[in-house]
Amino acid sequence: MKNRKNAGLRCVMVLTAACLMMGCGSKKKEEAQEKYRQYGITCLENGDYDEAVEAFQKALNQSGGKIQKKEADICFYKAEAQYLNGAYEDALETYNALIEYDQNAEAYYLRGNLYFQMGDSEKAISDFGAAVAQDKGNYELYIGIYESLAAHDMAEEGQYYLNEALNQKGDKAEDHMQKGRISFLLGDTQNAVSLLTEAVEEDYTEANFYLAEVYEALGDKEQADACFQAYLDSGIADSVDLCEMGKRQMENGDYAHAITYFSTGLEMEEVPNRQALMKNMVIAYEKSGDFASARKELESYLELYPSDEDAQREQTFLETR
Repeated sequence: MKNRKNAGLRCVMVLTAACLMMGCGSKKKEEAQEKYRQYGITCLENGDYDEAVEAFQKALNQSGGKIQKKEADICFYKAEAQYLNGAYEDALETYNALIEYDQNAEAYYLRGNLYFQMGDSEKAISDFGAAVAQDKGNYELYIGIYESLAAHDMAEEGQYYLNEALNQKGDKAEDHMQKGRISFLLGDTQNAVSLLTEAVEEDYTEANFYLAEVYEALGDKEQADACFQAYLDSGIADSVDLCEMGKRQMENGDYAHAITYFSTGLEMEEVPNRQALMKNMVIAYEKSGDFASARKELESYLELYPSDEDAQREQTFLETR
């Protein structure tokens, strides 16, 4: 693979050099850095991870003057591209560089997930503990750690983090929403409905999304659909939310609405989950019986993701329909 050797070392060298150099920045370099960054993000979204890593490295090479958040942000993107490309050792070096520069909770959390992928659960759990120590009030962090542990058959250990989050002080609308989410994950649907409803009544619109999930789990489709629609109408939904909403509609057999959600997600300005949206769109068309549209969507999908063997087999199947 291209650009794999000493990838994390290059990242830390750029970060260190940027800290030491003074007065070397220029508007031209800043513009070049942003262009490489945006190109890298586009490559990342399209599944071209080698090209993405190269673009992010070129963006880092433009760095001059004081180190800023943008350089760290680029390193996070670079590590993600390395991870998705299967270059785990390179991604590890990049996360190590980020943590060496700034003991950031997100870097610890993501490195923990990487350690799990590399089969080292002990280091993963250690990093999760370090992440929480850096950002004790971050509900999303606690939930993410729980989900990571649950995905590796350690749900019981993950519940410790959920209970820690539930015990956080705070009585604002966001606190109610987050504690409602956590109550649902812990199986307390009654408390979840109460807290999430309270958040909605306090005009915290995002709570509609999670309230819909609870109602759906309770079998109240009408209430779930109403909450999902309220969330969609608010204009704050992103492409990841729309993908989840579309998948839920497919599970309910409502393929028309699923396709609407997937297509809306694909039309957004930022679509980090383009591959998932496109693949689910193919499935939705196929399940609805519209094989012509499924074939058309699959052709577009394979142009971007030609190495997807499942999609290649699906194309063979659709050609017979």
